Amino acid sequence: MNMLCYDPAYENHDYIRAIQENMDLRHARGISREKNWIKYAGFEDALREADFVSVHVPLLRPGESATPTYHLFNERTLRLMKPGAFLVNDSRGPVIDEAALARALRENWIAGAALDVYEKEPLPADSPLRDPAIADRCRLMPHFASAARITRLSTDPNKGMAGRCVQGLIDVLEANYGGDITKMPYVVNKEAFGKS
Repeated sequence: MNMLCYDPAYENHDYIRAIQENMDLRHARGISREKNWIKYAGFEDALREADFVSVHVPLLRPGESATPTYHLFNERTLRLMKPGAFLVNDSRGPVIDEAALARALRENWIAGAALDVYEKEPLPADSPLRDPAIADRCRLMPHFASAARITRLSTDPNKGMAGRCVQGLIDVLEANYGGDITKMPYVVNKEAFGKS
């Protein structure tokens, strides 16, 4: 398949070049019938052109980054997608505005969606994503994309949730990052720290 890539913070052109070389070799050796390509594109261009949009971003709320990802997929960005496109999210739930996604599916702005994460977990019974009218085009999975042994159990915070949990606790207890909870990458639900 052809691939469009978007990253607001970093573009690894050496990696993209290596993938392209691999694709070219597969075509030259007859493994792939079609000559495929991979390239970087702007976010809106990627949304307009892609048949499948696979989301792999951290959750960054406004104020946490120059490029927040909270509700990155909202009414405006969902309307940019092709009517025949599919959206797949296994990054973080709040990256998608679920009410906007449900509307996009009901009104056929896009063809379908598959979600493994949600704004609120477990997904509430009254979520608009559970609307029977969109059930044939909205696949709801029980957060199992992270079910691999390494992902669940590795003590390395760059690989496993166990390591991230422990590192988040250490960061809070040792007041790492100058004690600024908002800068601690492995502390989730940062808003809870502002409540008494």
